[in-house]
Amino acid sequence: MNTRSAVSSALTVVACALCMTLVMRPTVVSGASMMPTLHDKDVLITSPLAKQLFQPTRGDIVTVCLSAAPLCGLIFSADTQYVKRIIAVPGDTVRYGACNIVVTTAAGQKLTDTEPTMACREWSGLKQVVIPDGMYFVAGDNRGNSLDSRIFGPVSKSQIHAKVLAQMRFTWGR
Repeated sequence: MNTRSAVSSALTVVACALCMTLVMRPTVVSGASMMPTLHDKDVLITSPLAKQLFQPTRGDIVTVCLSAAPLCGLIFSADTQYVKRIIAVPGDTVRYGACNIVVTTAAGQKLTDTEPTMACREWSGLKQVVIPDGMYFVAGDNRGNSLDSRIFGPVSKSQIHAKVLAQMRFTWGR
């Protein structure tokens, strides 16, 4: 191998690594918290760059890391990454229980929980939180089976690691 092709190969590897870290990254769904929208083992194409370029908005599906580790979500990271939907943005008031979430926007508009959700039985009283600046309320679409902001509280923009751009579901014939 000559020097030119070795340098070209090294640059290709570096460019691919940067692309996977900054532009697009595959993520595999683990669990049922986003059903029926996303299923266990679905492959997602996520973008940390899209998260940087656009303000997170209500309805976006994002990956969230509760730790401050910048490499969370990469294969070699030991941090847990969650796939959730942004339900409320700064200034919103959220009333929530085990199954139901009601958002009142800063402008006073009441939004009922319209995202798809699996069957769930409400067992607790409603709690309420006002989302502070720089924070977001995230939840799984499977409200009765999701570890989300109803448990760990609102997340900061820095804890949102990437925006989901695409979803692939592979089914194998038997």
